[in-house]
Amino acid sequence: MTNEVYFPGCTPYWTALFNEKKAQEPQKHLPSCSSATNQSSSSDCPYPTYDLVIDVSQVYCIDFFHFTIEVWPRIAPFLDALLAKDMPSFAIRLGCGPLADFHQGMYELLGLENITLLDETTHAKEVIIPTEGFSHSPLLNYWNLVTLRKHVRRRLGDTATDNGDTAISVSRSTEQRQKTVMVIIRDASRRDDTNIYNERFLQQLTNGLGSGYNVTAFRSSDEQMMGCMACQVRAFMEADIIVGSHGAGLSHALFAKPGAIIMERIVGGGDSGIYAELAYLNQMKYFAMSNDAQAQAYYEIILFADSL
Repeated sequence: MTNEVYFPGCTPYWTALFNEKKAQEPQKHLPSCSSATNQSSSSDCPYPTYDLVIDVSQVYCIDFFHFTIEVWPRIAPFLDALLAKDMPSFAIRLGCGPLADFHQGMYELLGLENITLLDETTHAKEVIIPTEGFSHSPLLNYWNLVTLRKHVRRRLGDTATDNGDTAISVSRSTEQRQKTVMVIIRDASRRDDTNIYNERFLQQLTNGLGSGYNVTAFRSSDEQMMGCMACQVRAFMEADIIVGSHGAGLSHALFAKPGAIIMERIVGGGDSGIYAELAYLNQMKYFAMSNDAQAQAYYEIILFADSL
């Protein structure tokens, strides 16, 4: 944009929130890059120049949940075209601060490898600004999230389709094998929850569930796992029961199998219902757990849910 300040917002609320800040700051006069549409004069533009930029910028996209649920789904309507062999070169502008490895990793899950991600002022000959998929509520991003979920699961080797019959067949198929209970442990996080999810909890959960279940830990301190986005998603795809505290660690529940059990530890009274929505739209069983619930409460609910 030229000759004005731009504050991206994910909803009108965020736009309004920044109105006061916008009024207080002096207007920034950006040099015109209109001449850069000609290849011969592109050097006159002080900004990187691209033929096509998809701008998905908004206030919150640095944090993993916000990016996964609000920003990442916005390209769903264009995904087939972006993956086409004759697709011209393009860039995606996040524009929300320093880029993290997970930004690139999430696009690679879709098959968009080695694409250019931007967080800076950019000139483009053509710009696409998606208007859907920006809500904090998974239910309001339903079609985009479900589309990307199916695409990722198919790319990573899952052949099932997400419908009611599949949920039933998945449930029956797991009756004959040991089920995987994955406990997300934030042992390398500012929201450490090892006061609840620790070795004692894992052992009590194992004893309470019996031999039909295999209890595993998904640790934030596992650098090898944290460095491989596809490995993380596969772990969630393979789990039958997912246990974790409210927070971004549960975002990958988006990729869990139909009929999976999601158990969310509610840490504070202000925790929203976003993960309940995520489970609902993907045909999963959801249970909210109290902040100080012990292993017995978890295994009793798991056994009850599996009996349904």
